[in-house]
Amino acid sequence: MHDPYKVAGAFARKFGDAEYALKRSSRLRQNKDVAEADWDAFARDLGPDFFTAIVDKGIAKTLIGEPPRRLMNDLQWAPEISPPFTNVHELIVQGVCRVRNSYLHGEKFRGGPDGQWERDVTLIREAHAVLDEAITWWLQAMA
Repeated sequence: MHDPYKVAGAFARKFGDAEYALKRSSRLRQNKDVAEADWDAFARDLGPDFFTAIVDKGIAKTLIGEPPRRLMNDLQWAPEISPPFTNVHELIVQGVCRVRNSYLHGEKFRGGPDGQWERDVTLIREAHAVLDEAITWWLQAMA
């Protein structure tokens, strides 16, 4: 396995670049005093065909089929079993963004059941691949 921190660092940098681009292209969350990228609007811009394309390419099988869960206030992961994603919003917001948040907020590479590190790396690699595809798709749509 490659160094998981290098894999995650590359994803975090790409995510930051994407967030910068979204803000500079007026994809900003409304009713906020601070500039925050609007990932919901980005998912809408990508549209349902993007989700279909990602499924067809097979580059996010774990991210889509066994999505990341959320760490709740009681420090339990929920839901116990995440249902597979069925649309572009889930893929971008509950997939790509959640993987980024889990990594940057310290919830990746902390142990867990057997295979958890490998799952963490897989989720990060797949989220990065989806983000790369999303940026390309979005730029082509804007051209």
